[in-house]
Amino acid sequence: MESPRASGHDGPVPQPWHAIQDIDIVRIVADHRCLANLCNLLERCADELPRLPPEPTAARLCEALTALTEPVENECPAYPALTEIYDPGDPFAAALMEELRIRYATDAMHAQDLADALRAAPGMADRISADTLGYMMRCFFNACRQAMDCEELAILALAGHRLTRAARQALLDSLRFRAADPRPCPA
Repeated sequence: MESPRASGHDGPVPQPWHAIQDIDIVRIVADHRCLANLCNLLERCADELPRLPPEPTAARLCEALTALTEPVENECPAYPALTEIYDPGDPFAAALMEELRIRYATDAMHAQDLADALRAAPGMADRISADTLGYMMRCFFNACRQAMDCEELAILALAGHRLTRAARQALLDSLRFRAADPRPCPA
């Protein structure tokens, strides 16, 4: 392929889309597996309400939920931002990215609300009902599972041609894993 400069084009040289590395997809899938395990634990806790989770479990849940809302300073993201894999001029891509942005913001809000409720849980009898806490848990883990699916489907749709066979298979396996049994036991 002839470069724009060689063809007489005076504009900036467009950067070629990079191939998405397998390790980046492995990190996304591993991150999603951990998040799925958190969702599964929350679902088990919701199923056991009105009995509250034991204090150590509640503390672990709060820590994990808070970590989802508070980025660690000076830490590089575990994998490239999705905005790097799409053409911003593509309306399909822009709509998918906006959907993901909204899902991330909503999940972060639900995670913070749920962590706050769980921290208050031991003295919550007069402030929040078990039904309300269960509803909050279900809102979070259902939305989280949908966001993971949406993110993986967006990668397949927007960058599928730049994925290796192994990366594509890892994403498809991850989607199948959650679709086959939404409540697998954590490893």
